[in-house]
Amino acid sequence: MKIFKKLIITVVFFASFLNADGLKDIIKYAIDNNNNIKAVELESQAKQKTYESVDNIYKPTATIGASYSKLDMDVRESQVGNTAVGFLKFSVELYNGAREKSLKAQKKYEHKEALFSTKMRKKELALQVVTYFYQAKSIDENIKALREKSVTLTAELKRVKIKYDIKMITEDEVLKLQSEYEENEYNIQELEYQKTYMLKNLSLLAGKDIQELDDSTLPEVQNLEFSDSENIKAMQENIKALKENVNVISALKKPQLKLENSLNIYGYSDYNKVLLKDLPKQQNQLMLTLTYNLFDTSSIEKKQAAFLIKRAKDEQLYQLKKQEKINYELTKQKLQTQKAKIKSAKSALDMTNKLFEIIEIKYQNDVVDNITYLDALSAKVINRAIFKQSLYDYEIAKANYYFTSGINYEDVLGMDF
Repeated sequence: MKIFKKLIITVVFFASFLNADGLKDIIKYAIDNNNNIKAVELESQAKQKTYESVDNIYKPTATIGASYSKLDMDVRESQVGNTAVGFLKFSVELYNGAREKSLKAQKKYEHKEALFSTKMRKKELALQVVTYFYQAKSIDENIKALREKSVTLTAELKRVKIKYDIKMITEDEVLKLQSEYEENEYNIQELEYQKTYMLKNLSLLAGKDIQELDDSTLPEVQNLEFSDSENIKAMQENIKALKENVNVISALKKPQLKLENSLNIYGYSDYNKVLLKDLPKQQNQLMLTLTYNLFDTSSIEKKQAAFLIKRAKDEQLYQLKKQEKINYELTKQKLQTQKAKIKSAKSALDMTNKLFEIIEIKYQNDVVDNITYLDALSAKVINRAIFKQSLYDYEIAKANYYFTSGINYEDVLGMDF
């Protein structure tokens, strides 16, 4: 019977393991299906279309149209009563103070900023997935430890109840174990809720239902060199765009040269054909226009405002660079701290396991009381949970280290973002 039970447990374990979701698969699924990622990708595509819309700096246009006019009341003999005009007009801006050139550059930088921002959002999403993944794994290990404790407590309760029935021990010893068992069951339920919370959030990020997690770990990457994040690169492109915006506004104070050519076809009715016998049937008009803005009440203030916004972004960029460098150094130090924590937790677990084996034998032989036994059992469970948690905290520390270093996450995970 015992062999049969072990076989069932083994089959259930492997079945759940086969249905478990791997970290890499969850991240890939999240990046492909997360609605926020889809939103920033659409925004990036919109910026690309905006850039393409100003691709030609000369803004050539060709328009076709028609008009009809009718004169009534006191129409002179030299006037035409009804005139219909069909036209084809072509225009191009030969020079506009380099405004369109600056506008094109501005939209190009805004598009590049959107691309970097999109990549940053994907990396942030990957970090969120990693964090929830290993937090859920840590909670699950705590649940397993408490369930193991529950099995031990159940067995001990049966044993002490037998002793109590034959008057070998007092009731308080039974009640102590019963209280410990009930508290342990409550802790399991609380952790089950926390695990569900983590898995629900992970499912929300990934866009799929996730029930079980496999034993994925992140690759080990040592001695990373710090490089600028996509946040910094995006802000640098934003500053370039703001600089071009200053040039766009400055162009309003420069000469504007425009070339226009119109082909007009006329039709007339209700007029004196003798007096107006030489009315044109079609005309082509070429016009070259040069303008210069002598006075403008708002362009100076607009230019100053744009320049101040650029300076503000310069200051933010400087602060961001310092902050990211500090974050990198801290995550690097945290990684080493977590390694030390794993070593310490392993030593503590080995010690409490050995101590529990000794106390368990003494307890079964009535050498120590149930309080000593329960303390030893709790210490064993707690230290096992701490050790497992330190392993998963190390994985999260690795993820943060890679994130702050500026390394490409797709290189670490072996996938394309």
